Amino acid sequence: MKEMNFQKAVWQGMDILQNEELTFEESVHMTMGSLTLIVIEKLHREEVSEHESWSQVTRSGYNIKPRFIKAMEIAQHTFPVLQGTFNLEIIGKLDEGVLFQFVSVLNKYQHPEAEGIARITENFLYHFLEEQRSKAGQLIAPRSINELLSKLLGVQKGSVYDGTAGMGLLLLEAYKQAKQAGENVTVYAQDVNEDMAAIGKMNLFIHQVQSFEYEVGDTLTEPKFTDEYGLKTFDYVTMNFPFGLTWKPELVKNELYGRFVYGLPPKKSGDMAFILHAIASLKEQGKAAFIVPHGVLFRGGAEGKIREELIRNDLIEGVISLPSNLFSFTAIPLALLIVNKAKTEERKENIFFIDASAEFKKERGRNYLRDQDTKKIIETFISGKETPGYSKFVSNSDIQEGSLNIHRYFDVDDVDSPIGKVTVNRKSFLNSELPKKALHDVAEIYRGMNMPSKAKQEEEGTKYKVIQLTDVQDGDILWDQLQNVPLNDRRKAEQYFVQKGDILVSARGAAIKIAVVSEVKEDAILSHNFIGLRPMGNTHSQFLKAYLESPVGQYYLNSSQKGTAVKVISIKEIADVLVPALPYEKQKQIGESFEHTDKAYKLALQEAEEKRVQDYHQLYRDMEISVAFEQ
Repeated sequence: MKEMNFQKAVWQGMDILQNEELTFEESVHMTMGSLTLIVIEKLHREEVSEHESWSQVTRSGYNIKPRFIKAMEIAQHTFPVLQGTFNLEIIGKLDEGVLFQFVSVLNKYQHPEAEGIARITENFLYHFLEEQRSKAGQLIAPRSINELLSKLLGVQKGSVYDGTAGMGLLLLEAYKQAKQAGENVTVYAQDVNEDMAAIGKMNLFIHQVQSFEYEVGDTLTEPKFTDEYGLKTFDYVTMNFPFGLTWKPELVKNELYGRFVYGLPPKKSGDMAFILHAIASLKEQGKAAFIVPHGVLFRGGAEGKIREELIRNDLIEGVISLPSNLFSFTAIPLALLIVNKAKTEERKENIFFIDASAEFKKERGRNYLRDQDTKKIIETFISGKETPGYSKFVSNSDIQEGSLNIHRYFDVDDVDSPIGKVTVNRKSFLNSELPKKALHDVAEIYRGMNMPSKAKQEEEGTKYKVIQLTDVQDGDILWDQLQNVPLNDRRKAEQYFVQKGDILVSARGAAIKIAVVSEVKEDAILSHNFIGLRPMGNTHSQFLKAYLESPVGQYYLNSSQKGTAVKVISIKEIADVLVPALPYEKQKQIGESFEHTDKAYKLALQEAEEKRVQDYHQLYRDMEISVAFEQ
């Protein structure tokens, strides 16, 4: 009850500050500073004089501002880890009456013990900085994910480092994990944001982390933790770095730290730069864990080459796919990447994949990991237990083109299909005696045309019909609704004209649309949102469409999708999809049967809808309300 009352008071105090002249960040800073002074009074009475204690400073509103400032200055002088932590200018901005109202609310209930204040502090940070992340400007991982990282690393004694530490929440979980094991760790933190670093220092201090260092600066271009050999190394590294950060590789191209021996990541995305920094910061027996967007697992170019090097050096121990919409700041699916410089003998030259993306609880528009979900992930990863459709080891030599796209490596997967959700066993399909060919061997594959900008669409030119995503519904092309786009270059436009028999596969979006061009009413261009398949002479269009819509076809198409916010199918990925190589006459018979079944189904739906409308009209007449409306 004591903790609950005080937590309520902290929430109320935050409201008071936000209703005045303080920004959200300043209100958080002021609240954290106050909690720090309260903890100092609880735990360090002998080190701070009674006149500078929280109780004396806040006993009345008279001259409270100078007393408050002096107490914070003495705290920073007495405890070196708090040096430069308190923002005294915030107090100067507050009216004394408002400041006294704020501290009076915090003093309304009896303060819990220091451990209770630590728990309330943690709840405070997660509550305000996750729910109001747009104001905080920080990428706050849910508590369940932060806990998960430390448990996957098995943090015990030694040193733990976070180069994008923010408020120190990940490091705090590592500290608690070691403490639970009866051990202790030394904590090292760096962050580019000075305000977040100050809050992080207070957070670690309030939680009585005995040994920590917190530096401010850009981790990628200005790493602070160094020694006579270069970068200081640690037993564990854990990071939730900002995704897709634009950075300056030219500043580190010729550095001597050796962080980028596996390659220099591109300027437009610093994700892999943080990972390489972390790997270089690990001891020879060290382990690291990261929260990453899925693009880190499969993007090509320089990042793809770096992944190949990491795999070749046997540094990646695990990849864990998480549910989408877990984070307040993004709905994209994320993953955990585990690096281990000293794998156990049975895990060497292998990567352990876990697909935990389907196990969560949905609540208030967000997805949440339940205790049972995190427990399953941890137990599975630690034990190395392989479960069909959930977890498996993949040999480094079987990793294709350095891609860690998790769906590539599961032989069993659940997919939605015309007959409902089914479980597909890829290995059974591959091992069957059915003859198979790659899609590029049975059809010419082409990408739709990039459409001109709206400004250019207003210019003069020959107008052509264009097939967009919205023009394909339930396997049919809605020719009557195609829009016109003016183009000056007819030769270029002709390259993208659809032909009778072409199969259109949507290349963007979660739902994959497939349609056959059964007739061509007029010249029409395929837009860039589609991939076109032009069957060769030995392939029947309706058969190929039916196969791609089948459970096996949907499995392959889903596995070909890449991207985070928007799913995209590339020609390179779809070209290798395996297709049954049946005799043409059999393909034709099967394809036409599918087409007949689809038409019969749509006709039955139409007749059922018409019958429903007729019955409703009669029932409305029976109600004697038909006179009140007309259709």
